[in-house]
Amino acid sequence: MAEKLDPKEIVSFKELLMANSIQVDAIAQLLIEKGFFTKEEFFAKLKQVQGEYKSNINTDD
Repeated sequence: MAEKLDPKEIVSFKELLMANSIQVDAIAQLLIEKGFFTKEEFFAKLKQVQGEYKSNINTDD
């Protein structure tokens, strides 16, 4: 049988999305600070990946 969830432990989708965004941002900033890649390289890759996601969405329709 399914276990009842504690309402105090449930977070909203918005809270989950915000926490995830903050974590990804912190990781990216740390990698840039440590010199693994530059901001320019990061944003170029981000733009590339966004384009790939958009292409996949358009082909899935």
